[in-house]
Amino acid sequence: MVRRVFFSFHYGRDIWRVNQVRNSWVAKEDREAAGFIDAAEWEEVKQDGEDAIKGWIDEQMHGTSVTAVLIGNETAERDWVHYEIKKSIERGNGIIGIKVHSLKDKEGSTDFSGSNPLKKFVVEEDGDVKTLSSIFPTYHWERDDGRENIGGWVEEAAQASEELSSRQQRSVRRRESIAEGLNFDAGAALGLLIIIAILIDQYTDINLLENIDLSQFQQ
Repeated sequence: MVRRVFFSFHYGRDIWRVNQVRNSWVAKEDREAAGFIDAAEWEEVKQDGEDAIKGWIDEQMHGTSVTAVLIGNETAERDWVHYEIKKSIERGNGIIGIKVHSLKDKEGSTDFSGSNPLKKFVVEEDGDVKTLSSIFPTYHWERDDGRENIGGWVEEAAQASEELSSRQQRSVRRRESIAEGLNFDAGAALGLLIIIAILIDQYTDINLLENIDLSQFQQ
């Protein structure tokens, strides 16, 4: 099966770095890349307005199962990257972050690391709220040997997305089992608080023990 991946990135600052990742991805015959366009074509799309840009992105995402967010210095601030991440969530795409700032541009220069845009998005599931960065991992292209490992990263992201889509009933059951043990958790937390208070009392002049209601343990 051909795996088609949508690449989300800051074109103006990172296209030279991004092309290195793209070329590594499509080096094998069972891989396709989407989300690329040359500068002239991109300017034509932008001239037609926001709806045209959204339409182009939606069309490029058709048939993809994973979105790779290639993270440079300014990626997290790009509105269209935000849109692409949102559409990826709506589509049920697996997502991976890949830091590319340490790759060289056409001038032979590397860049500074930027914020991770996956930390800006949360997924709410049966009352539990998680950031995308806690569900889908972010890798460093050079340090984590992206040339050799990108295929595995993509497959893991696709599997994680499938698990996320089918997790609703399991989440409900897991929440019920946690609710049954709330008294134990509360007691354990209070016990830890007392241990901390004892240590503070021993090594400082602050007495916190007098402010802790020990009756909560007498149950």
